[in-house]
Amino acid sequence: MTAANLVDFNAVRNRGPQVIADTDDGYTRTANAIQDQLCKADLTGAQFQVLNAIVRITYGYNQKTNRITNTYLAELTGVSEKGVRLCLAELHGRNMITLEKTGLMKIVGINKVISEWVITTGKSEKQSAKGKQSRNNGSNLRRNNGSIETEQRLPQDGTMVPDKRNCSSSTKDNSKNNLLNTTSKDLPSPPSADDKPKRIGAVVENGKQWGEQQDVDTVNAMLTSLQATLGEHYRPPNITAWANDIRVMRQQDRRQPEHILKLWRLAHKDEFWRQNIQSPAALRKQWGRLAAIYHGQRSGLNNSQTGISLGANGQPMTAADMAQLAREHGGIN
Repeated sequence: MTAANLVDFNAVRNRGPQVIADTDDGYTRTANAIQDQLCKADLTGAQFQVLNAIVRITYGYNQKTNRITNTYLAELTGVSEKGVRLCLAELHGRNMITLEKTGLMKIVGINKVISEWVITTGKSEKQSAKGKQSRNNGSNLRRNNGSIETEQRLPQDGTMVPDKRNCSSSTKDNSKNNLLNTTSKDLPSPPSADDKPKRIGAVVENGKQWGEQQDVDTVNAMLTSLQATLGEHYRPPNITAWANDIRVMRQQDRRQPEHILKLWRLAHKDEFWRQNIQSPAALRKQWGRLAAIYHGQRSGLNNSQTGISLGANGQPMTAADMAQLAREHGGIN
């Protein structure tokens, strides 16, 4: 009798419906030369996924380029958004794709000049050689240690000596000996008086950048408007860097936190300014123009339908007029 193979039909049924790929459902038309280069490309798994996703969203729709975001590629490939960003930079640096930033979107495509592709970076060969050298060093070390230990156990006069264990072995006695043999220079030194203390009043600090509590509160208030502007594309900024910019505006430019928030909210109500003022540094750079617009609105001299600021004579204000108005007021109230 022969042994029969038993089939678990329950397991087969639990696999779900069978999916068969068919060109009738659509296909991606790609040049054979590009596919040949992809076979030779020395890429990581994530880089290969992102590159194939770009092929799919371009040639798969009979387009040379397409507009995408990191979020869309992350959903398509399963790679994190940070990983997608790094892969795009690497692929663009190796001339395998074309990449152009347009605001929050990116225009990507495959570089058809395949002779410009950097197929390999040499990292795989270096890592392989490094691993081989490490294994050889380990083998030589074990052989050397064995010969030295044999010489110690068998002295030339033929007398036997006690077997002294290696101090690196994790036994109770050896741990005690290692602790006793430890010198003061091996221990971490206590803090000295030369160590620079944290700045007084700082609640966030990173190198030369720091901010007080009122700076952090101002940043948190500004982030509410920024989240509404960017929506799903919002990413948390560097709070310390933002707080440092707010502190500089307070201490050097003599700006009040409430005035900073007024101009920030004014900018994010305007279609043009909300695209250009997305950080305290940008707000500080455009302070004069925004302050002039703010005063024009308070004086009832701003035409809300056209977005043109009018002067006291009813004529449109130029950039020089706005700058002069900002200097006269010296800020906002």
